[in-house]
Amino acid sequence: MGDQNQLLYLQRFVPEADGAILEIGSKDYDNTVPFRQHIGHSKYVGLDMAAGPGVDIVGDISKELCGLPENHFSLVICCSVLEHVERPWMMAENITRLTKPGGRLYIAVPWVHRYHAYPDDYFRFSWRGIETLFPDYFWDDRYYSTTVIGEFFEISEQQKDMDNRMAHLIDLGQGRTRKYLP
Repeated sequence: MGDQNQLLYLQRFVPEADGAILEIGSKDYDNTVPFRQHIGHSKYVGLDMAAGPGVDIVGDISKELCGLPENHFSLVICCSVLEHVERPWMMAENITRLTKPGGRLYIAVPWVHRYHAYPDDYFRFSWRGIETLFPDYFWDDRYYSTTVIGEFFEISEQQKDMDNRMAHLIDLGQGRTRKYLP
């Protein structure tokens, strides 16, 4: 499950999977966008820590492989989940074990977001942090998105400070400013 921009990114930038797809955090909460119905892939597995709509397997991928086969999935989708994991490095290792050689990972995490517990809220990751958690992957597309539907900003080696360039400075008077990141 994700939000509208995560779905748009998936549709625009992630190529078709040539094998099974695993979505981590697949439970539909009625305020999320169910990826499965937009992808329409026959070998789609939804994994979540809680049973509900969109969930095929209940389990915690940060602790175990949840009975899933290693080196199996062509595409692993993990949107708005990693910040809720106590040990994200363990989850990253398990995701890597589940992805087949040459497989793809689509991961989206909040960089700037309010605290939102499910079951708790532990981390915020920079794009470099994500690359560090998943060293076996080649990262060819990096983007920031905002809450504006369809608004994406590419992050490249030449634009490493994209988030700072998107920042809004509010003049508080008396030479003081407050910085807000989108």
